[in-house]
Amino acid sequence: MINGRPWSSQTACGVASAQFIDATTGKHLWSNRWDRPDRDLFAIQTEIAEQVSNRLGGGAGLIQEAGRITAHRKPPGNLNAYELLGTEKLEQINRTDIEEAIRLLSRAIEQDPTLARAWVELHHSHSVLATFDVEPEKNRRIAAEAAKRAVALDPADAEAHAVLGQSLVVKGDLARAKAEFDAALAPNQFEIVTFYAPWASTFGEPERGADMADQAIHLNPNYPLWSTRFFAHAYFMVVGRYDDALLMMDRLAPENYGIWEWTYRPAALAAVGRTEEAKTLFCEALKSFPDLTIEGRVNEPAYTDADRKRLIETMRIAGFPPCARPELLAKLDKSVRLPDCLAN
Repeated sequence: MINGRPWSSQTACGVASAQFIDATTGKHLWSNRWDRPDRDLFAIQTEIAEQVSNRLGGGAGLIQEAGRITAHRKPPGNLNAYELLGTEKLEQINRTDIEEAIRLLSRAIEQDPTLARAWVELHHSHSVLATFDVEPEKNRRIAAEAAKRAVALDPADAEAHAVLGQSLVVKGDLARAKAEFDAALAPNQFEIVTFYAPWASTFGEPERGADMADQAIHLNPNYPLWSTRFFAHAYFMVVGRYDDALLMMDRLAPENYGIWEWTYRPAALAAVGRTEEAKTLFCEALKSFPDLTIEGRVNEPAYTDADRKRLIETMRIAGFPPCARPELLAKLDKSVRLPDCLAN
């Protein structure tokens, strides 16, 4: 125990691991693993001691930083609804609970507009609601405003930078988005690695995104329901990992499916040869998203040319109609069109 926070380390057969956890919140602050030949056992122990001293001690150490963050972000005593919804309502990933989360988070912010974490959670809530096709443009705009407010209130909050990165991807500002994600990235922080994973393909690094999903699962084998949506996206974007994407979506109920899941699951089924299942599922998707088309999906700014090619190929096999309605494409500054749609 270090300053009230559990510290543990293990060394066996040339393999050592160490971790540092905040006992108050249960938050994983730092960990590392060393793999050396048995003869280097004492060298490993020395290295652990050095890293513990450098990472945890001193004026910029994790102990002091954790205390500062806790004091800065602790919700006032009258915001218990915010804390509850942050861990329960929002994580249910269905329209009814998300709308309730937004209502109560908005109330929390009215009581204390300086609470950066509430703005972060409000971003998540509006972003998820947009995926259920509930006033998507309006909810994305509110989500982006919440992300900017969170960073302004707490520039040291990595998750605030991550959600700002997400909102910039949606707007198509990829250079700034990557800068925000890179500023946020902490290799041992489950949430940040998870948030980055699905967007790595947007920056031309799909394999890195899948690796990040693997890393996040390694960090937290009991990963929460909401994270499976991020992992499914990351795996889908790597050829040969469609089965992994399907395993992630198997954990979700239909009420948890937004437009991404209704797109990726039939497409992934088609990619692995389960064509009839793919076509049946697409018919179900149309009940929630009657305008779901290939052109509608590939015009999202988050996709690279390679991503679009993968989507077009798999969505065609799954039976998605190719052409979007002209009035939907008219809203775009520049649209990606399929040859057969241009011909018609």
